[in-house]
Amino acid sequence: MKKSPRVTFVPKRIAEGEWQIEAHLSGTEVRYIKGLANKTEVHEWLDGNRKLAWLRSEGYAK
Repeated sequence: MKKSPRVTFVPKRIAEGEWQIEAHLSGTEVRYIKGLANKTEVHEWLDGNRKLAWLRSEGYAK
């Protein structure tokens, strides 16, 4: 059974009230998850169901 590649998520503050998450995966270009307002939302995204849903939509998780 083939393992899914590891995705590394890096939170970035763009401006006051504007955050994004960079999804790094070797061999592909960086993908951006945008529309986050603050650091709390970033951590909720990373710790919640939205991260798993994103991984599934991109084909990196079942």
